[in-house]
Amino acid sequence: MQTISDAVDDKVREEAQHLVNEAEEESKKELDKARAQRAARLEAEKKRLLTDAREEAARITAQNAMKARQTVANAKASVLDAIVTQARAALAKTPTTQKSLAFLISDAIEGLGRPGKVTLSVAEKDAAAAREIVKADKKLADAVKDVTTCDCTGGVLVQTEDNTLCIDNTYTTRLEMLLPRILPEIGKKLF
Repeated sequence: MQTISDAVDDKVREEAQHLVNEAEEESKKELDKARAQRAARLEAEKKRLLTDAREEAARITAQNAMKARQTVANAKASVLDAIVTQARAALAKTPTTQKSLAFLISDAIEGLGRPGKVTLSVAEKDAAAAREIVKADKKLADAVKDVTTCDCTGGVLVQTEDNTLCIDNTYTTRLEMLLPRILPEIGKKLF
């Protein structure tokens, strides 16, 4: 009987060992599966974080590039503004020559066509010169009714007698008309 009991014991132990081995093998498979899933989740999270980091880096880079371009553009605009300011200041200090004033007066009167009598308005510093120019030229003397002064840096405003037409041939206006054409060229040469 002992042998039967030992055989049963051996059989039970063998089955128990077999069950333990199967359980260990199954738990090892489950553990490997869990580790694989965890590694996959970690890899996916790592990829997501890397993608987010790359997108954030690209956004920051684009913002910084835009700020840099804006800083450069502001610096260029500042330089051009300084040039224009200096040009205006130099223009205000530059004395008007009789030749240039005569040209501006004639140019403005011709721009009006045949308007009849006109009034010339010039800077106070140029009033005497304008009167001399008009007196010295018979054609101008016939066309000009009066020479008055105005607040300008130089040049002339010519206005018809009935005040319907006015040609602004002042230095300031001529400079303002010239700036849109020359500033891009100045910018190209400087920058």
